[in-house]
Amino acid sequence: MADLRVDYQLLASIHRTLNGLTWEFENIEDQASAYDSAFGSGDITAAMGSFAGNWSTHRKTMLGTMQNLDRMVAATAQQFHQTDSQLASDLTKK
Repeated sequence: MADLRVDYQLLASIHRTLNGLTWEFENIEDQASAYDSAFGSGDITAAMGSFAGNWSTHRKTMLGTMQNLDRMVAATAQQFHQTDSQLASDLTKK
């Protein structure tokens, strides 16, 4: 029995999910100021503006983290595929 099992479908699913999230985060448009007139209060407008500014900063950080994680997932899958191929080759050598 193998000591380590790799779920390639799970790694591929994580990769697809991270790519989708990354695309969404890259294409989010800042629309906070579009609602300024609806707030009805300068204090609320300022608070929402502050939140939107913080969100933009944190969104960039999250985007970088997701991209790094996706690179690690892809590298992990590639390394395990290479290892599996090498082990299979070693076992079938005569």
